[in-house]
Amino acid sequence: MRTNLLGSALIGAVMAAATAVSAQSVNLRLSVETPPGHVRNLAAERWAETIGELSGGDIAVEIFPAGQLYNSADAIRALASGALDLSIQASPTLSRLEPNLSVITLPMFFGASAEDVRGILDGDLGDELWAMLESRGIMVPSGGHFEFAPNNTAYTVEPADSYAALEGRTLATPPSPVVVAIMNAMNINGVATPRTEIVLQLTQGQIEGMGSVTDLTISGGRLWEAGIAHAFNDNAGWGVYIPLMSARVMNGLTDEQRQIIDDAWSQTVGWARDYAAEELAHARATNEENGITYADPSDEAVSEMRERMLAVQDDIVDASGMNADFVARVAEALQGA
Repeated sequence: MRTNLLGSALIGAVMAAATAVSAQSVNLRLSVETPPGHVRNLAAERWAETIGELSGGDIAVEIFPAGQLYNSADAIRALASGALDLSIQASPTLSRLEPNLSVITLPMFFGASAEDVRGILDGDLGDELWAMLESRGIMVPSGGHFEFAPNNTAYTVEPADSYAALEGRTLATPPSPVVVAIMNAMNINGVATPRTEIVLQLTQGQIEGMGSVTDLTISGGRLWEAGIAHAFNDNAGWGVYIPLMSARVMNGLTDEQRQIIDDAWSQTVGWARDYAAEELAHARATNEENGITYADPSDEAVSEMRERMLAVQDDIVDASGMNADFVARVAEALQGA
């Protein structure tokens, strides 16, 4: 009888130890659609390394670059469902899930500065925005976004040195209804297109360029190799990269594990912002070195387009399902900056 009790105790101890190891050992998958070496991938790698260090190797993150696992739209759906653990996505793309993430793309941000954008997203309005995303099943770790870069209306195969010259052209845009609506209001045929399809569509002539993206989009993807040869540099709104965690996956982890993942991003975001800012500062030069010609519209031309687009901003907000009250409070904060 005593032997049986000792045997049962031993088995129980072994099972408890196995359960403890199981609870501590976690394998997570992180998907991004950008190629290795892109700032988003470098930030993902640094986040994953820091998670491993803080957890003593008990949490391992495997990174799948270049859309190997999911394209951007599918990655967002997978995060919300719990099929994917982690990702870093661009705000326009995420706006398909949470429309209010397009707020910094709206016409009121035409010509805005990086400091203006940080003033919104690093404060209470940013916290409110991340909470909206969390209500849809995706969490943003402490520290929030990085690499905000000014969007330019167009990067094209053929020259375009004015807003009028862009009218009627077919440009691929991030898969955001708000971005497409803005392009269409500018008399440009905006077509929401996954990043993984851009090169093929450019080389096959299905699109004439890209709209509402950044210098880093072009330099990071070496898109001059796919035919991009001209840029219209007008700072037409902004986009950011946002680190993401599946709420369903995080809720299945221990408090300690969740804290490690959160802390790891807090230790990564400063580096990501600094690195991306430095890279952005050189992106135009890199593009020009590879044959891209820039057209710089006058301040008056940009201001005129901003005023024209502000006249339809409320309609875009309404049609896209954005929260008009939230947008109004962002506008008020932006005006007071």
